[in-house]
Amino acid sequence: MGKKQSDPVAVGLIACLLFLLAFSPVSVAANADNDLEPVRVQLKWAHQFQFAGYYAAVHQGYYRDAGLDVSLHEYRTGISPVDQLLGGRVDFAVADSGVLIYRATGVPVVALATVYQHSPSILVTLEASGIRELEDLRGQRAMLGGGYMNAELMSMLNRVGITGDDVEILPSDPDLQALIEGRTDAYNAYITNEPYRLRQLGIPYTVFEPRNFGVDFYGDTLVTTEAVINRNPEMVGRFREATLKGWRFAVNHPDEVIDLIQTHYNTQNKSRDHHEYEAREIIRLILPGVVPVGYMNEERWRNIEQVFLQQGLMADEIDMQRFLYQPDRQITAGDILAMYRVQIGAAVLAVLGLLMFAHILSLRVQVRKHTLALEQARQRAESEARTDALTGLPNRRYFYEELSRDFAQAQRHDIPLAVIALDIDHFKEVNDRYGHAAGDGALCSAARVLSNYMRTGDIVARVGGEEFAVACLNISEQDARALAERLCKEMRDCEISHAGDKFRITVSLGYAMRAQGDSMEQLMHKADQALYAAKQAGRNCIMGGRP
Repeated sequence: MGKKQSDPVAVGLIACLLFLLAFSPVSVAANADNDLEPVRVQLKWAHQFQFAGYYAAVHQGYYRDAGLDVSLHEYRTGISPVDQLLGGRVDFAVADSGVLIYRATGVPVVALATVYQHSPSILVTLEASGIRELEDLRGQRAMLGGGYMNAELMSMLNRVGITGDDVEILPSDPDLQALIEGRTDAYNAYITNEPYRLRQLGIPYTVFEPRNFGVDFYGDTLVTTEAVINRNPEMVGRFREATLKGWRFAVNHPDEVIDLIQTHYNTQNKSRDHHEYEAREIIRLILPGVVPVGYMNEERWRNIEQVFLQQGLMADEIDMQRFLYQPDRQITAGDILAMYRVQIGAAVLAVLGLLMFAHILSLRVQVRKHTLALEQARQRAESEARTDALTGLPNRRYFYEELSRDFAQAQRHDIPLAVIALDIDHFKEVNDRYGHAAGDGALCSAARVLSNYMRTGDIVARVGGEEFAVACLNISEQDARALAERLCKEMRDCEISHAGDKFRITVSLGYAMRAQGDSMEQLMHKADQALYAAKQAGRNCIMGGRP
């Protein structure tokens, strides 16, 4: 039998591909630092953990590996990040949900990825003002940011029947002293910053968070323009992927990124403790264990759009397909032809090689799509493993994971930590008398009460059948007991309706404060013992405290 002959077409195509790779702008030599493509990014504010993913992508070499030389620009007073982008001074910008309004006016801005799944924007009042409920702001002064930044907070006020005529709107002041000195009754702030300052000053405060009132905006969003995408779609894709990789590193290694900020980016001279607080709050806004970092949902954007329309900030709906980046369409045959037009013109064989190269790229896109689908499925499974299916609260596993982090933080910095254990009284009688569906309704009602009256940053979970638990970091014993008393009262006052029946439930609560030398298990045991004492004392009451 003779020797097997080589396929001349295959040999020719391989030779062409080698020719293209040898002279292509994406050759190995292009990875040298002096051949990196310059990219400018406009940040939304001064350097802080808010932009941790970008710092990580720079210093972990993710941008360099993508062939990019990225420079990060701090916010300049009076010039918005989107205006910097539209002026061509930067290629990308960090903005917020207000980019919808730019798009509605015809500005071709495109959202590439939403890093913060929830907005950090809040209203803060001091306890000394007597404002305990959002409705108490009627007839008071509220300091707001103006323009679209008001929309989120005003929509929250509207949810409790307060309009712009019911409050005195004051222009925003970047100095928190305006609230501390009583020049305003409510102050627009970020959950990642101002509450920390108030705690450091020992000033009790109350936070009103829009998403607790059904107004759920996105936070920091990476944007660019259609012109940048059309000019260099492959670069946009590489930059986006490297940035999201940086954010995944940041949420998994916050201490390492804080070291980086303290060394290279601490232009605001924040303490490490402040950065740790900011990191903890930001990671909770990102929801890394629930959705992939950078995830965007068209329906969420539509809901935000409706708020802007209701507030009169937009006249018409936008074309959401053009506003939201479509990564699967970032590399097209036309793009490849434009990128390699010199090589294609060299010879017919070069054209054949390019087609083979395009086919390989197409296969890679398919692999990325399948990989993303598998990752999303894994993320959903991970979320379900940490969420109670009936109430939507975190489950026992998630509670102990989060409590472990807060306990370590409390030990490291000697911060007060309280755990509240609570149990629905006579729950079996509810099931026996009204049915298990009514019992499920009681559990969901209890979950809503707990969610509504927790402070931002507290951990609340369903840890058993009719058992719930709450962990509160940086809370005094007096405030922990006050919170337990409030929960006991709100549960008692909550009327539950099911199939024509109306009934109420009560709960027994036990709370415990972390003492020096306590382990996490000992703290939980003390809370459980206090709960048992509350049941022995007749239920519908509170027991506990510091031993």
